[in-house]
Amino acid sequence: MATVSILIPAFKAQFLGRALISAQQQTFEDVEILVGDDTPHGDLEALVRRVGDSRVQYFHHGFQNGSENARQLWRRASGKYVKWLFDDDVLMPNSVEILIAALRENPESALAFHGRVFIDGDDQVTFVPPALVNEGERVLLDRAFLAEHMVANQNNFVGEPSNIMLNRELVELDELFGYRDLDLLFLADVAMCLNLSGRAPIVAVGGYGSAFRQHAGQNSSQSSPRFSAGLFEWEMMLRGEAADGRLHGEALAAARDRMKAIYTGWAGKLPELGALLGNLDELTQLPSNELFNSVQYQSNLKSARDAVMERVTARKNPADTQDFCVICEQPVDTWLAHPNINMRMDFMEHTETIGSILDKHNCPHCYCNDRERHVWLYIAYSGILEDAPGKRILHIAPEVRIEQRIRRLQPREYIAGDLFPRSPDHRKINVEALDFPDGYFDLIICNHVLEHVDNPDVALAEFSRCLAPGGHVVAQTPYSPILKRTFELNKPASVPFKTWYFGQDDHVRLFGADIVDYFRDAGLNGDLYPHATVLGNIDADVVGCNVREPFFLFAKDEAPVFAS
Repeated sequence: MATVSILIPAFKAQFLGRALISAQQQTFEDVEILVGDDTPHGDLEALVRRVGDSRVQYFHHGFQNGSENARQLWRRASGKYVKWLFDDDVLMPNSVEILIAALRENPESALAFHGRVFIDGDDQVTFVPPALVNEGERVLLDRAFLAEHMVANQNNFVGEPSNIMLNRELVELDELFGYRDLDLLFLADVAMCLNLSGRAPIVAVGGYGSAFRQHAGQNSSQSSPRFSAGLFEWEMMLRGEAADGRLHGEALAAARDRMKAIYTGWAGKLPELGALLGNLDELTQLPSNELFNSVQYQSNLKSARDAVMERVTARKNPADTQDFCVICEQPVDTWLAHPNINMRMDFMEHTETIGSILDKHNCPHCYCNDRERHVWLYIAYSGILEDAPGKRILHIAPEVRIEQRIRRLQPREYIAGDLFPRSPDHRKINVEALDFPDGYFDLIICNHVLEHVDNPDVALAEFSRCLAPGGHVVAQTPYSPILKRTFELNKPASVPFKTWYFGQDDHVRLFGADIVDYFRDAGLNGDLYPHATVLGNIDADVVGCNVREPFFLFAKDEAPVFAS
């Protein structure tokens, strides 16, 4: 039995590896790390199993319900203290140590929290909130303080669940996340702080002990169908805390004005806020004890909650899911088609060639293409970049946006280059004669290059030579799964020939079903892993990728393994 249970309710693989590493690297080591996989088919199992740490336990729940996933992990926990960690956040190494010390010093307190910074999808710090407590200090906060400074200001300075630790012996889970018998749709973490501070003060610990990741794919983003609840639930708590005598007078009037500004800014996009906005003056007109149970307010609240749940239900229907670019992390209304979308490609169609898709080719925001989106998803979900700071990476013909994201991860060494470098930061690199020592790189990325190379067998042999033990090669390329052998000429082909038979005027071959032999003959182990094997239930149409394109992942030693 461990002292602390770190619970990771997980649904997305993209950042899970980084969250796991941050849990493993805690200075307080007497922990168990429980991961609840909420995907329908256990898509996260292989990633978690690769960790190889006896403290990590994997459970496939498959509820597709974040609250139920979290509850099940709570029931499985054995530690006296529980540390939440969401699958896209990270902990600083001393997070557990400083929080458990705070709870041990204040045994009547059920919750302790530290400061957090905000990061983006590339681990870059985007915002550092003002410190509530000085570094190294601990301060007790009661519910009246939270009502006045958190609820009245609509400012969750405590932070998200990844930012807190609970004394499990003092917490009833079923009473933790609701407010006045209502299950919250968005601000459950705020309700948790209010509920627990009503029994005994909670402990604020100085210093920044975690990082909250903001990206468009999370449930708390503005594109979430629940986002509206993240606005009107503040009013619900305002009314509730005022009715209980913790807010009144000028503080309540100022809070009303702030709510008016919030509702006014969003009512155009979220129509259910209009009725709430029109009724806000009740906050200063009705007696405090009537504010929460006002008939008009309760009617407006029910309508707003119903509107949110309609959006949640609609989002579960794949036909209603908005397309999304995983490179710039923005919703997409319409993808940009390839200029050659109407060009005849009979041979490509007859041979069932797998390559780029032309109707959803470019993102209208960042102009990345479908191949970039797919390979980035494959790289992210396979976990091969999770420990980037310890890796040497070679990136051939680097895609601009992927290069930027990898550089932000600050790998040990990152070398980008091409036969004809287009940037001063790139090196001239001939893949058939790499100018690097044996066993130098931990990862080589060569996306859609081999179809241009005169001797791909030589290039792959060079990759194998330069890979360190345990290193990986990612090398997507167009190919035909029904063409028995690779198709190429023994003399230079004309532009019309290459366009018709190879799909592009600068391609020199069309790989066939023997493509895997090229890698294995070079001493590399791996396979072409299908989209569903690596990316699970990610809808290729939604992210603008070719679902038929597999992941070309090969290793220097043992072949990669993904859960089936």
